[in-house]
Amino acid sequence: MMRWQQALLGLGCGLVWQGAVWATPLPPVELPAEIQSEFIRLYELPDEALAQQLEPTLDIFPEYREDLLRYLAQEASVERRSLLAQVGKLSQAERFAWLGTTAGKVGLAAVAVGGIAAATGSSGGGGGSGGAATTTPTPSPAPAPAPTPAPTPPVAPTPDPAPAPTPAPNPTPEPTPEPTPDPAPTPTPPTPAPNPTPAPEPVDPETFRTTEFKKDWGLATIKAEHAYARGATGKDVVVAVVDTGVDIQHKELQGQIANGGSVVRDGGPAMTDGHSHGTHVAGTIAAKRDGQGMHGVAPEAKILPIKYLDDGVEGSVTLGTKEALDRQVAYGARVSNNSWGQRTTVGNAYRSKTIADLSESERSYYTNSIASLYKAAQNAGIVFVFAAGNNTTGDTSIAAQPSFYAALPLLAPELAGQWLAVVNIASNGKISSGSHRCGDAQAFCLAAPGSGIYSATPGDNYGYKTGTSMAAPHVSGALALLMDLFPTLSAQQVTERVLVSANKSGEYADKAVYGQGLLDLQAASNPIGGLMINTQSGEVVALDQAKLAASDPLGSSLREALSQVDLVVKDSLDAPFVMAGSQLSGDDAQHARVDTGAYLARLNREHSMTELSDGQGLTLRFSAGEQGSGLASLGELQAWQGFGPDMAVSASFNTDPSWSQGLLQLQPELRDAGMTQALSNPYLSLQQQALGGGLHWQLGQGWHAGVQVQTAAAEEQFAQSADSRDYQHSVQTEWGYRALQGWSASVQLGALMEQQRMLGAQGSQWINGDSQTLFAGLNVSVPLNDAWQAFARYNLGQTQLDSRGWLQQAELNSDSFTLGLAGQPAAGWQVGVLAYQPLRVRDGAGQLSLPTGLNADNSVQWQTRESSLASAGRHMEYEAFFRYELPTWQLSFKGSLLHIQDYRNQRGNNDNLILLSTGLRY
Repeated sequence: MMRWQQALLGLGCGLVWQGAVWATPLPPVELPAEIQSEFIRLYELPDEALAQQLEPTLDIFPEYREDLLRYLAQEASVERRSLLAQVGKLSQAERFAWLGTTAGKVGLAAVAVGGIAAATGSSGGGGGSGGAATTTPTPSPAPAPAPTPAPTPPVAPTPDPAPAPTPAPNPTPEPTPEPTPDPAPTPTPPTPAPNPTPAPEPVDPETFRTTEFKKDWGLATIKAEHAYARGATGKDVVVAVVDTGVDIQHKELQGQIANGGSVVRDGGPAMTDGHSHGTHVAGTIAAKRDGQGMHGVAPEAKILPIKYLDDGVEGSVTLGTKEALDRQVAYGARVSNNSWGQRTTVGNAYRSKTIADLSESERSYYTNSIASLYKAAQNAGIVFVFAAGNNTTGDTSIAAQPSFYAALPLLAPELAGQWLAVVNIASNGKISSGSHRCGDAQAFCLAAPGSGIYSATPGDNYGYKTGTSMAAPHVSGALALLMDLFPTLSAQQVTERVLVSANKSGEYADKAVYGQGLLDLQAASNPIGGLMINTQSGEVVALDQAKLAASDPLGSSLREALSQVDLVVKDSLDAPFVMAGSQLSGDDAQHARVDTGAYLARLNREHSMTELSDGQGLTLRFSAGEQGSGLASLGELQAWQGFGPDMAVSASFNTDPSWSQGLLQLQPELRDAGMTQALSNPYLSLQQQALGGGLHWQLGQGWHAGVQVQTAAAEEQFAQSADSRDYQHSVQTEWGYRALQGWSASVQLGALMEQQRMLGAQGSQWINGDSQTLFAGLNVSVPLNDAWQAFARYNLGQTQLDSRGWLQQAELNSDSFTLGLAGQPAAGWQVGVLAYQPLRVRDGAGQLSLPTGLNADNSVQWQTRESSLASAGRHMEYEAFFRYELPTWQLSFKGSLLHIQDYRNQRGNNDNLILLSTGLRY
């Protein structure tokens, strides 16, 4: 098979080889016409004449030295290669002797004319040219490439042999035996940390948009600064650069080379890059961020150079496919950048070779032999990134499919999960005219910047290059960033993330051109889809199903306990993120706003109740219900039926169970004063709309007793289905005494059981069990004179929880009290003052088991910690109130002056209220 049929094509700037060996190759089209003519003239000279004329020409215009030597080396004989290597050894006398000849004068004149043209013309780096080397980079943005890029042809590499049209069974693509290292270093592939750190909250991305950042316009286009803001740098992620080699001494790459990257093979020659293509690619991926020159997409990644393509240097050693892949696996590569492929000539131009160009036998070869080599490397965790291919014909219709290497998963579907094909967009955001399209590979293809890319070139220089060769390393660097950011994700998960997060809007919705869209690191480094969190049962639920509604008795204690931990949450693609635990507390504000509506409703409660009595011991109190249907529409109902002087029964519906016990029983005249909550048993008041019944009896002179049971649907603060209602049940006994002197007292004992609640706190993932509270209370009322009486109550309780949720166990001690003075100083008037502490957890702790870390396999790591659940604040209400009832009208006026301290037991949450109400009684 002829050499031109085997030539590998470097996809993008520079890696292009001419077709037939008998044709004079075209010089770089971006050069002035006179310089191009001089290139051709020198190329066609005999070796003897070239030896005399070349060096003097280069002395006059040294900026063309690199381009000219590469051009002359194309399809060069061994003798000419040797001549080019020795040309610098000509003596000054020999060079000046040639300048005195007629040929020398003509050549000098041609070069001079070309130089003048070059000085007055454009010197952009389009068309795939490597451009002139410079140590001071041109400011961003990079110059736009020519519409039809024509990369500078390098020295033709020695490619891996392509299969014969009719290959023998089980072809062996790599005749070179696997070498035995001498000595062989012990490679150390990266191992995820035992406790990987999820992505932290971002900082301002603007801080990363430095002058160095702006040298590669592609960084802003792929929004790399947003990944940097989350802490991604690509640190220690090994990226193999399968190319012409790498100048490992370049200042941008010093310290960036992975173990094994200093030599071509173990015990073999040192790593070099005589071409520049591989160095440019490596710089785009991982040039360090040091405030100088430019930096790569992943500035702390490690480069593993794999010398796979001939760099045109005499005696250069390259690796075959199997050896190249084995070396990547051995030295821990996680990403493999492949900016190369094969080409087919079209006239004096070329395009990349696609699957349609392969014969059946070739397809079989790549499917059955080559694919298995890549699959073995994928099994070791490597993601392969391939440039989609270049087209210099100007006819985009013949480049609708990517190169067959980029599209290899179409022949071998088992490769698709860790394989990416990359097309090239220009700085205007549109597909480059010189880029192949995604075509049938659209499921694993995406777009990235590749035109006029500024990066490192050998000898501490920089230059612009264009092509899909430059687009691919942007994707490889992006993978390194995401592998650093999400170290516990698998190679396949990271590949999926890049594809799913790509920008698919507008122009990029055309899958035949852009595949899955434009690479977008902002989207890839942020949560994709809704955030999820692991539960104790092993399920994963959305965050809105994992909120905690803390109750007033707990105050801010649960929120404060959660604020001390960071929780691991996952997005829809299983990527971990850190979230402050306090975000699950269900209340983003540090302080709840005082609910003035609730205080007004308490004051107005009297006017909603109607009282009826039959005069034979039956008393009914009821109110109109809410609009709608169901039990709630019936309103409140309280009934008291006496059976003689010693016994009575009570029943209630949709009513606070305390209405018939405690201070309200000792001082019923306070029932309409608007202080119902202050006088109630706080544990029973958790059942705000209960269904209950009680038995009450007199035990002798002054003594009375009673027992009461209640059940109620627990208050639901989250939307739930109708079949998931939770209930609260309570039982209480009360023993009381009323003295002849007028004072009275009662003692209460009882128990409260809450389903999926703890003193009113709720959350399906937090409390997965029932709590039990044992409580006691003391109520006292003492008359001071005929008009005034003092009253007090104190309730305390102990709550225990045994749960299978995030709050696994808890033991709490709580209390509540009221001190007050009330009187009737004149007819129709009732006034009073009181100090009231609602129910508060005074001490206690809970055992929290929360997802706070990650294992190396991306599973959640749980942490169990003991947290105080004592309320830091003390909710106190200091109130002065009045009630006046007109003597001839059923019209009453009520008012309250109220100072609230630590509202809902939240320290510092204070307010003052003035409440007024008026209404008719019926």
